[in-house]
Formats: sequence, C-alpha cells, structure tokens
Amino acid sequence: MARLSAILAALGRAVRRDLGTFRSLKTNNFFLFILLLAWAAGVSHVEPHSSYPLLLLLFFVLLFPLSSDPLDKVPPSRLALWPLAQGERVTLRLMSLALSPVLWFAILFMFFRRVRPGIALAFLTAAILVQFVAVLARRIPARNPFRFVPPFPSRLGGLIRNNVRQMLTVLDMYIAILLSIGGCAYRFLASNPQPAAFPILALLVGLAMSTYANNLFGLDLASSATTRYRLLPLGGWEILLAKDLAFLAILALLVLPLDLFTGLTFGLFALAVGHHGSIFRQVRTRRWRFAGTRVALGVTQSVGGIILGFTEHLHGVAFLFASAAIYAASLWFYAWRWDAS
Repeated sequence: MARLSAILAALGRAVRRDLGTFRSLKTNNFFLFILLLAWAAGVSHVEPHSSYPLLLLLFFVLLFPLSSDPLDKVPPSRLALWPLAQGERVTLRLMSLALSPVLWFAILFMFFRRVRPGIALAFLTAAILVQFVAVLARRIPARNPFRFVPPFPSRLGGLIRNNVRQMLTVLDMYIAILLSIGGCAYRFLASNPQPAAFPILALLVGLAMSTYANNLFGLDLASSATTRYRLLPLGGWEILLAKDLAFLAILALLVLPLDLFTGLTFGLFALAVGHHGSIFRQVRTRRWRFAGTRVALGVTQSVGGIILGFTEHLHGVAFLFASAAIYAASLWFYAWRWDAS
C-alpha cells in the first residue's frame, strides 16, 4: 500500500503540473467574452443563459486534452519495471481514475444546483463520448493528419503551410471550427434561419481565433524556429505575412458560409493589433492548449474588431478596406521593427 500511495502522490503532482499549463485560458479572448456575458447577466440579476452554450462549447473542447489517462504520464517501459503485483496494478488503474479532471467536472456539474439538468446532462454525455473516443484513439496506430494540409503557391507557400499546421495544434482553432459547423447547420437545416445571426457567428469565429493573432510566434518560442527565421533570405514583412496569410486562410474558410466580409474585417484588425504582441510582448503558446495574451491587447482586438465588423455589415465593404488599410500599416511598421531588432 505504501508503494501505491507513493505512486499516486507522484501522479497527482504530474496531473497538477499538467493542469497548470491551462493557465493561459484566463487571458483568452473567447473566455473573457464568456465572463463578460455572465457578469452582465449577474449585474442585471438574470440567469446568464447566453453564456451557457459558449461555456459548454469551451468545456467540450477542453475535455479532449483533459481526458488523458493519468497513467499515460508514466513511460510504458518504466511502468513495466515497477515491482507491482497484478492485483496492485489493477488497484492502481482504478485509483488513478480519481485523478482525472474530467471526473471532477462531472461531479461538479451534478452538485451545482444552478446548472439546469439539461446542461448537466449534455456535459456528462459529452464527457462520456470524449472518454470513449480517447480510449479508441490510444489503440489506433499514430498518424499525422497534418500531412493532408495542401501546399500553397508562391515563394512563401512552405511557410504558410507550416503555420497552418501550427495553428491546428492550438485549441482556439477548434472552438472556431465548431462555431462554424454550428452556423452551417443552422443556415442549411433550420426551417427559418435569421439572417442577422450570421454576422454575429462570423464575429464569434474571429473572436475565438483572435488570441492566437497576439502570439504569432508563440509556438516557435519552444524551439530555435525564431533563429531560423533570421537565417532565411526573407524580409520581416514576408515572415509576418506568411503567418498572417495562414491565419486569414483558416478564418476565411470558416466564415465563408456565414459572413465572409464581416469575419475578414474582424480578422484583419485582430492581426493589426496582434502584431504588437507578436513582436514586443511574446508569450509562449503550448500545443493543444488555449492561447493567452495581454488583457489590454485582447480587449483592443475584441472591441475594435467587433465595432469594425458590425459597421461593415451595416454600411458596406468600405469598412473592410479600412480594416485592410490599418492592417497594411501595421504590417509595414512591425516588419520594420523586426528587421531593425
């Protein structure tokens, strides 16, 4: 029993350190937007119904990285060498389930009385589904789905393709993808879809992706990629443009069935503001986690982008060109600072 207690204590520390890697969520633009909705409802003394679907979507995406088996943190070769009897290994397997964060969330939802039974049931169903998918995924031989990202033409095609692959390892993109899928389902399956919903959904897709725009080099900080960029025969504007085009390519694909111009207006402004954080306020982004940012930059992105996006929807494409002009000025200035540093 002493051996099991020591192993469980070590697993607990590993799980706690792993949960610490989710700290970036607290400065994520999409999460802050959900908090704003909940706060506004609280001030008005009403139930925050508008925040529940977005919060459930956020939890659903979080379930995938949180559903990993705590024992997976132990290398299989080391686990096989531990002097444990078969009964002790079975006991360890059962007791390690108590360290799963998904179980904690399930218990929380069951006992949190203010959550409606339908919401709690939806969360528990999603948790069971994700756990089932995770178990199946561990039994399937490893494959790299990112090899299917198509090549891009032009001199910057290789960089753009690499940046698209990088973006698809950040959880923000999967929030945006699910929002886009939900918007498509509403457009094509609802009997009487409301046209006013689509620009709002396009802005939500842009908002979900916008935090990443503040950390265009965030995934590169864990390697020597930034140094390699300096060795390429490319100017600073080309390096930044390759990252921006990858961002805009994904954004355009996701908002195309919703409201393309509104989404691109938001995205161009988000990139214009994000260049500052990407060059001067770099924050490391971890794979399969949410991107984080400086709150001031995130608020500027969100408020300015939403205002420009709604204005474009109401008054025409001239505001898309205005957002593009702001983006071009930002690209020129921060590329110059990149080259000068």
